[in-house]
Amino acid sequence: MIFFHVLSFLAILSATLSYPIDSRSQVASLDFSAATNPNDATTASESADLSGSTSAASNTTLDVSEGKTDATSKGSTGQSAIAKAPFGPFAQGSTSGGTAKAAPGFSSRMPAMEAVQQATMNFAKDANTVSASLNQLPDETSANTIRSLATTAFNAESDEDAQRAVLAAAAGSAGSASNTKIVENTPTVLKGLKAIMQSPTASAVKSNVVTIQNSRNPNILPSITQLSNSALKAVGSTMTQQRFPATGQ
Repeated sequence: MIFFHVLSFLAILSATLSYPIDSRSQVASLDFSAATNPNDATTASESADLSGSTSAASNTTLDVSEGKTDATSKGSTGQSAIAKAPFGPFAQGSTSGGTAKAAPGFSSRMPAMEAVQQATMNFAKDANTVSASLNQLPDETSANTIRSLATTAFNAESDEDAQRAVLAAAAGSAGSASNTKIVENTPTVLKGLKAIMQSPTASAVKSNVVTIQNSRNPNILPSITQLSNSALKAVGSTMTQQRFPATGQ
């Protein structure tokens, strides 16, 4: 019996000695570390969890931030688009020769005094140019001269609308009636002048000039004066717009 125990002990000892030294060292080291500080494993686990949570929070923050940046960018773009859009009549040219788009009604923005004064002078220049052409046309027989006079008048009449829009914005309700008369009667003037341009003959001049004057003399000319002075008064400037004599008299 004792001999059997001795053999068993020798077998176990032999197996132990045959186990690789490195492996035994690692196992021993691990066991020793665990025995020395049993909280290390928990700390490492908590550290990994914390790192993962931080990373997730960072990703979440980035996602939200990127979403917010997108929205802000779009909003900013919209606002920028809105800021860069031309402001109706104030985007039009102020010299004769250009064709302005009709802009009836009033703007919610009050033009500066300088803009109103300039529009008043431009309007007077345009109106006097049209009147000069209408007074001269009936005496002309040359097709080239007739076409040239009609074209000059057409361009000036077209440019008047840009000036009217500025003045209407400043005058507000005080210039409402005059503004309406100008808007309603200007197409008649433009239509007549275009007809003369397309058919520069004495007969075309005679028929169209009469139609133009019947609309322009009683409605547009006095309305230019009233609208201009109302606008000048509204911005604190002196009411200096001239009175325009009727043509064909």
